[in-house]
Amino acid sequence: MIKKLFSYICILSAILVGGMLSSCNKDELISSDLAPQIIIDNETGIFEVKVGEELTIEPIYKNVSGAEYTWRVDKVVASTDPIFTATWNEPGQHYIDLTVTTEAGSANEEMRVDVIDLKLPTISLPFTGNEISLKSGTDYMLTPEIANADDEDSKLTIEWLVDGKPYSTERTFHFTSDIIGDYVVTIKTANEDGTDERQFTIHLLDTLPFTLEFPSQSYFNTSTTRYTFAGRTVMLRPIITGLEATNYEWSVNGSPVECDTEIFAFTPDSPGEYVINLTVNGLAGTSVIVKCVDGSEESRYRKPSGSNSARSDKVYEWVPAPGQFIGDNQTGGMTGDETTHEAAITWAEQRLDKYQYVSLGGFGGYIIVGFDHSIENREISYDFSIQGNAFLNVSTGDGGSNEPGIVYVSQDVNGNGLPDDEWYELRGSETGKAETLTDYAVTYYRPSAPKMNVQWVDCLGQIGSIDYLAAFHRQDYYYPAWIKEDSYTLRGTRLKDRTVLNSSTGMWDNNLFEWGYSDNMGGDTLSSDNAGGGEGQRNGFLIKNAMYCNGEHINLKYIDFIKVQTGVNSKAGWLGEVSTEVFGFEDLNISGK
Repeated sequence: MIKKLFSYICILSAILVGGMLSSCNKDELISSDLAPQIIIDNETGIFEVKVGEELTIEPIYKNVSGAEYTWRVDKVVASTDPIFTATWNEPGQHYIDLTVTTEAGSANEEMRVDVIDLKLPTISLPFTGNEISLKSGTDYMLTPEIANADDEDSKLTIEWLVDGKPYSTERTFHFTSDIIGDYVVTIKTANEDGTDERQFTIHLLDTLPFTLEFPSQSYFNTSTTRYTFAGRTVMLRPIITGLEATNYEWSVNGSPVECDTEIFAFTPDSPGEYVINLTVNGLAGTSVIVKCVDGSEESRYRKPSGSNSARSDKVYEWVPAPGQFIGDNQTGGMTGDETTHEAAITWAEQRLDKYQYVSLGGFGGYIIVGFDHSIENREISYDFSIQGNAFLNVSTGDGGSNEPGIVYVSQDVNGNGLPDDEWYELRGSETGKAETLTDYAVTYYRPSAPKMNVQWVDCLGQIGSIDYLAAFHRQDYYYPAWIKEDSYTLRGTRLKDRTVLNSSTGMWDNNLFEWGYSDNMGGDTLSSDNAGGGEGQRNGFLIKNAMYCNGEHINLKYIDFIKVQTGVNSKAGWLGEVSTEVFGFEDLNISGK
């Protein structure tokens, strides 16, 4: 009985299975005549993988008996297996095409792979080399830039060691000691993508070494020789670091002179070469050569004719501070080929010829231009103009964007056609104010990796950064590619910034200065339409406002060269650094504007 029942069940099961198979064939769900199907477990079809990380794509297939598989990467056959694996060593985008073919037909799926950089915790420190000197007892704080430190998923860890012993796990390194000697400091960073390590030595000294030097006239003009006419004063002011100067001893050609101040006003009475020596606090000194040329202001004057252009015809130097428009080949107009100074100034000349902006970056960034003639000092009206892109808030008539550029002028005293002579700052509304610093300097440091902030240290010991703004500018570096050194120092007059967050509009405002600065809606604004086309916002300037470094007036009958330098060290929140822009320079004697 049991055996018969079991037989009936087997027979019934066979009938049911056969019926089901017949039904399935009827509905064409299982059939050798059906085309293959590909199911990718990815809604967007976009895969993201890091450099060096293996990617595996394992689709779900249907109806693939006897199928052939073809994977193409960027149109090139890469695999014939059902499962695809690959690794890329460079960031970028790749397009993957999968085709599955059987006797019944074929199926196709297209995908994209975004290969992204590893988010390495690269360390960048605000000094060059691997040594720093501090005075014993100094309360020293160091906050390094660390790439990807703000990525919440990176799981960053930081470890500081001093002489091999654990010291801190905080981002900021805080060190102080009265014990003179050398301390080896190590910083280690780690996240899920990798590690980095930097080591440097702190030399803790009783007395810091000092430097005493006379500066060159510009970054690319390394000569310190000074030029003047007979009877014209040269103001000599040294750069002193690491020493509180209390006593100055000056001499000319070995003979002491009656001057015991930081600035020596030297006025040669006849052509020749003079060696000026300075000793500070009775310690080792330094010297500078002053050449009094055999010529006169009148003999060097290049009178314009009808064939001369009102606009500048040459850029001699373009040394911007780091900034968001430096190296920008997406919105900033650069090509990426500006890796030498020659290429950079050629690019800047072409931009100015088209009335397009050239950015000077953060504080101290500058540009030097010249003309095919001398610009005369008319005394009674503006002599030349500089075009910028400043503007005020339309609704309120204030605030807006004012990024003041300090303006300097020079004559070709030595007659060599180069801007290697004395520079004279033009007086402005902030001249002589207590908050205006006349010999301010900032040193900028090249970042250790792409897309990092640029750190700086100023002459007051303050530390800051030019922030990398990934939302606006994505070039690898804001540090100029044609500056070959890993750090460079820019020096000049610094105005107290007027950058504020407007509580009414929620926007950042750079408020205007009264007069005397380019890219600024001051009272010397000649036109305010900054829409481009050659008639943008312009400021007028008077040569008669030229002055020595100590603020004394100098009477120049004409000028040959103009320099503009970003005059504030400031950031406007998410808008980034305040940077002067220039669009053009024009001799108003010729243009008549």
